[in-house]
Amino acid sequence: MFPPARIVGIHVVIQDLPIADQPVRLLLISRKWFCDDSSCSVQVFTERYDWLAPHGRRTLWAEHPLRQMAFSTSCLAAEKMAQAIHLPISHDSLLTMIHKTPIPGEVSPFPRSR
Repeated sequence: MFPPARIVGIHVVIQDLPIADQPVRLLLISRKWFCDDSSCSVQVFTERYDWLAPHGRRTLWAEHPLRQMAFSTSCLAAEKMAQAIHLPISHDSLLTMIHKTPIPGEVSPFPRSR
């Protein structure tokens, strides 16, 4: 028997790749479950999607060209290119994307020390 739980609908706006030079925003209605039983080891359960990173605000398809632009140019130039292709993002978000990207040590000429 499952313990009692509350279900809440969460509305999230997700950025996706543009279509015909028009920006695309997806309204995602996701469910979140809260376990009210004190014996639950996990109190909050949320739906996960394979096309969206956890806590992500853009699809993985939209992140791919942004990541490529950020790694191939400066983040300021990548920000301007992203605006031109209707994928608006700030240069700070691009820097965060670069820092969160795992890079194997043998590929990068600049190994990260942690």
